[in-house]
Amino acid sequence: MSGQETRIFRGKLIAGILKRSFWKDDAYGELNGHMVRFKTNGFWKRTTQILDIEGTKELGLITFNIWKSTAVITYENQTYGWKFDSWMRKKWQLGNGDDFVQYVKRSSWKNEGDIEIQNISPALVLAGLFIYGYFWKIAAAS
Repeated sequence: MSGQETRIFRGKLIAGILKRSFWKDDAYGELNGHMVRFKTNGFWKRTTQILDIEGTKELGLITFNIWKSTAVITYENQTYGWKFDSWMRKKWQLGNGDDFVQYVKRSSWKNEGDIEIQNISPALVLAGLFIYGYFWKIAAAS
């Protein structure tokens, strides 16, 4: 993640991108031909809509639990949990049983890492990166 942009590489080729708004908790991204938009609403009880790229059709919803640093995603009538796997926040995952995506940052200083995907939509891979960025922004502000 560099600034407000996350690039996803497959080898040396860019396979996807997630661009975050500087002022709002909104973003849009593309991975493997799947293009989505994230629009955050609410103040105390924050939720983020996962929309088609035009922003007209809702595909899913992200509900955040700020105190536990977790989130629940409802996407295409399925529910997925998102959580950190380490207290250093260098590992996190999203999934519901056998379908999951796991993220691992290589170091605390470099914004590089690996993503392991098992039967998960590219839109959910982007959602997992969006949620990480959301919690990172909250931690940086406090």
